[in-house]
Amino acid sequence: MNTMKNPVLSLLLKLGGGQREKRMARMLDRIRFKDGMRVLDVGGSGDWNWESVDADISITTINLYPATEVSLENYVQGDACDMHMFQDGEFDLVFSNSVIEHLPSKDHQQRMAAEIKRVGKTYWVQTPNKHFPLELHLCCPFIQYFPVKFRIAFAKIWPFSFEKMRGRTEGAVADAQAILQTKKQFNVLFPGTKLICEKFMGMTKSLIVIGEHNE
Repeated sequence: MNTMKNPVLSLLLKLGGGQREKRMARMLDRIRFKDGMRVLDVGGSGDWNWESVDADISITTINLYPATEVSLENYVQGDACDMHMFQDGEFDLVFSNSVIEHLPSKDHQQRMAAEIKRVGKTYWVQTPNKHFPLELHLCCPFIQYFPVKFRIAFAKIWPFSFEKMRGRTEGAVADAQAILQTKKQFNVLFPGTKLICEKFMGMTKSLIVIGEHNE
């Protein structure tokens, strides 16, 4: 779908892009990037602005999609819950943006968190906040508190989700099954880490944890 023909989608994408720029600036302020750093982008698809990093870093991306569908260098098709191809502490930084909520169960989320902590010397993980009034995938207030069966049925007919406005009903149904995190739940997944609350209009929109391998 041409987003220029959908003013609602165009506005949401613009707002989302602005939030990503702020998130990147926050990461650059807190993470000291150096030449030769090895970075693992978990669940990445090439949409993160790594070019803004003022250092010669090596980026490896792991995702479930076949390599033929992703035009990225150093791409590994694999499961974030089982990154056996990587050694303990192999990467200076493990990065993940809006991925962990899309896993099919809380057990999968725990396994992904454990793998991130295992392979990264430091890690930066972001996820939407469950208690932000607007559910950001379906673009509907408070829908995240309804049972998953209701959310799936709703996603099939609700016209204003990101995926539905792109003409992708299957994507909207998948997004409806997202398992969002609260601050307490995210701290349980990543204990002992620094939790950053990303604000929008005074409310916590997203949660970010920054941690180290030896914690």
